[in-house]
Amino acid sequence: MFGTQLRRRVDGPTLRLLIVDVALAAIAVYAACLLTAEILAASRSPASAAAAYTTAALHGATVAIRRLAPRAAVAVLLTTAGIYALALDLPVFMLGPAVLFVAYAVGSRLSRQPAVITLGVIELALVVLLAIGPSFPGWDSVVLFAGVVAGSWLLGFLARRWQTMAAENAQRVNELEEARTELARSEVAAERLRIARELHDVVAHSMSVIAMHAGAARLAVGTNPNSERAALDVIERSSREALGEMRRLVTLLRDEDTGDPTRNPLPGLSELHTLVASVAATGVTVDVRTEGDLDAVSTGVSLAAYRVIQEALTNVVRHAGRARARLFVQALPEELVIQVHNDPPSGALSRALPGGGRHGALGMRERVQLYGGTLFAGPTSDGGWSVQARLPYSVAER
Repeated sequence: MFGTQLRRRVDGPTLRLLIVDVALAAIAVYAACLLTAEILAASRSPASAAAAYTTAALHGATVAIRRLAPRAAVAVLLTTAGIYALALDLPVFMLGPAVLFVAYAVGSRLSRQPAVITLGVIELALVVLLAIGPSFPGWDSVVLFAGVVAGSWLLGFLARRWQTMAAENAQRVNELEEARTELARSEVAAERLRIARELHDVVAHSMSVIAMHAGAARLAVGTNPNSERAALDVIERSSREALGEMRRLVTLLRDEDTGDPTRNPLPGLSELHTLVASVAATGVTVDVRTEGDLDAVSTGVSLAAYRVIQEALTNVVRHAGRARARLFVQALPEELVIQVHNDPPSGALSRALPGGGRHGALGMRERVQLYGGTLFAGPTSDGGWSVQARLPYSVAER
């Protein structure tokens, strides 16, 4: 499609320019024949007059091919001028403006070096034919004629430069447009990845808590109403929290910013106690220890740390059942340190939920790497699991 449009864009102007050249050739032929008629003596034979008119007509007609074949047009132009001045003994300056039209085409169609050489040939032939031909007009007139031809050539040369610059600018505009489109696609892909990562973190944690308590409620049906009610309370609370988070993500996806103060803010380390409480409600014992001023951590690092801790504790609920977990968060002057360790599953009490943690581990690693940090996640020597992350503070965040 683009190639067809390009061909149309090139062929259209070429056809119009050829029509213009044919019209200019008709003008040049008319001028050459009219000027020739002015200087033909009555004593000339009809054959000589016919030869003069024919040569003048051919001289003017070369303008029609000046864009298709500028070198051939120059050759025909100089040949007919030589015949006109030397063989027919007529002043060459009476051939009219054809040389100006052809000189313009030489400057606009040929590259710089061939154009300069061809101009030199035209100027040299013009000077020689004016000097040795009949009715020498004087050197002042010769210089004037040569200057007019050079001026016409210069106009064509400048037109070529302008067209080249216009084409280069058009190409740059196309490249910039393609780059802008590609950048927009990358931004959309990055935004989708960010939303998918947020959605996974929210749903994975909430669904793990809900699944654990749904199982506990099923076992307590008809036997332990208090445990059943407590499990259902946790399921209801976790469902509402997950629904609120999902609504916030949908709002972000729609680019809606109504300024509603009731909308849940992005979670951070200040919400750590709520996160730990929801995990502890599943039966997992979490020992928490913090050092440093967690409130001073920037919003971006705080959100990344919260999501890493959330995913690590969710994996404990999924794969280690009621095993004990230890959480340590330390705010150092230059970085935030996170450590989540859990004991090995306790046999019959362990309960691994279906579904792997591949996306969660990838999400944790992407979040940490986004801030130039490091992440380690792997088994410990006693059969447990350990997640360690370091999130440095950039200058802009501090």
